[in-house]
Amino acid sequence: MDLQSEFVLGETNGDAPAVASDIRDEIARVWGLPLGQRVLLSIRGQERIDLRGRLDLVVSPGYPWDRREPLRLKVAGVIISSPEISHWVIE
Repeated sequence: MDLQSEFVLGETNGDAPAVASDIRDEIARVWGLPLGQRVLLSIRGQERIDLRGRLDLVVSPGYPWDRREPLRLKVAGVIISSPEISHWVIE
């Protein structure tokens, strides 16, 4: 008899992380973003918008990782998509 484990990567609810820290770190490396760290980042758009806070993953991307897939992120309580980030600095 085959036993199969299910590994579900989901969406965060409130302050709970979307994924374990080691997976988050791998996603951060693939996308080139400082997930889990305090940042100052600028958002693309007609007006310059700067946000300051911890950059968190809201929804885990599908596996295998594809850095062309936009990530759903949160910083300072604001939900953004990774392509909206024009610049970031780790604080």
